[in-house]
Amino acid sequence: MNGQADSHRKEGNRLLADGDLSGAEACYRRSVDADPSSAEARVALGFALLRQEKLSEAKPILESAISLDAASADGHYLLATIAQKENRPLDAIADFDRALAINPRFVDALHGLGVALRSLGRVEEALRAFDRALSIQPGFAPSRFSKSLVLLLRGDYERGLELFESRLEASEDEQVLGWLAFLSEHPEKPQWRGEDLRGRTLLVWTEQGAGDALMMARYLARLAQRRVGPIFVLSDPSLKRLFEALPLGCEVFTEVDDRLLAFDVHCPVMSLPFLFGTRLDTIPREVPYLRVPDELRKRWSQRVAALKGLKVGLVWAGNRKYGRDFLRSVPFRDLRALLDVRGAAFVSLQKETGADDVRGAGVADWMGECRDFMDTAALIAGLDLVVSVDTSVAHLAGALGKPVWLLNRFESEWRWLLERDTSPWYPSMRVFRQTAAGDWTGVVQRLAAELGRLSAGGVV
Repeated sequence: MNGQADSHRKEGNRLLADGDLSGAEACYRRSVDADPSSAEARVALGFALLRQEKLSEAKPILESAISLDAASADGHYLLATIAQKENRPLDAIADFDRALAINPRFVDALHGLGVALRSLGRVEEALRAFDRALSIQPGFAPSRFSKSLVLLLRGDYERGLELFESRLEASEDEQVLGWLAFLSEHPEKPQWRGEDLRGRTLLVWTEQGAGDALMMARYLARLAQRRVGPIFVLSDPSLKRLFEALPLGCEVFTEVDDRLLAFDVHCPVMSLPFLFGTRLDTIPREVPYLRVPDELRKRWSQRVAALKGLKVGLVWAGNRKYGRDFLRSVPFRDLRALLDVRGAAFVSLQKETGADDVRGAGVADWMGECRDFMDTAALIAGLDLVVSVDTSVAHLAGALGKPVWLLNRFESEWRWLLERDTSPWYPSMRVFRQTAAGDWTGVVQRLAAELGRLSAGGVV
């Protein structure tokens, strides 16, 4: 690389470190212009483009870098990362392997390889990749966390839950990072590690998504049994009324204020299974553990009662902010076989995207009147069954003890385990799994056949 190209690249590196991605991109482009034969400059430019999610621009730049220098481990690694983001796991594996053939100790490539293998259901190979990464860098949080998910998927809660505690180190969620930054400023308020809580105020703070908070709410009653002092819960506003309705006297906050700061110790909600020593056979399975006030239940039940036939709630899409939502969500058009089942009346439980999808499809939609999860829970209470993809409403229905059929993606998710059609977390749940990645047709057809049997007089 000539001096001018090197100068532009170094300036790009400085801007990249400061978070100025567009400025770094401009510098790297000047570096490439100054020395078109430099693979290093093209890899740097490809990285800046990738960081900005400009995948279609980054890919040819990186391919040209590889053509100039086939031994660029970084170039192969970045191409593999693009393939992962584009849901091309086989291509990703091939490029991760190329990077590792050049640099066998490339920890990020080993981690990426494990993630790609995991997405294809090759869990034992994935586990070996994560172990290789950790043998090189034992404290590497992304691989510790990813390994925990594989162990939990296999039902190994003893080892999996302990490793799962590394999730906060690997988190990129702005809300979680902000809360951790706040806690670091208050070392006098430590994280609860399972010690005696009598006379102490415990703050349980929600993390990840609403579904995780709904799933873990079962442990709040266990906390109350430990004679803990006051229990504070910090949650999303959409969950506030549900948590306030628990007969535990929890005080629920939706933002940090002076009253909240009266806690003594804190606990992220997803750490509760670990702190209670949970194993597959000791998961608290008593349902319902969430309840709807009678008056609200009756108000919604009267509306649902007007529908004829088996009353089925329907959720086909998750939160689009989740990076891999495209894997778990089902295009509404692919539900046609289900909607054609005779004797079933469908009710949308879908927020945000639902109204446009169901227009003219014969699906009742009152979600515009549901302010939060309590209203959604009251609507669910009047239904016979909930059919949902892997999102928060599936957890809500399970927590209410309502029969729920889960449409589960091929790679599954740790709490649904492998090759099971029941859930250890929700006794009323059945799991309908994809048999091939991306193929919802078979899942919907199997589910439609079961629904037809029910509508003809079967039992949920």
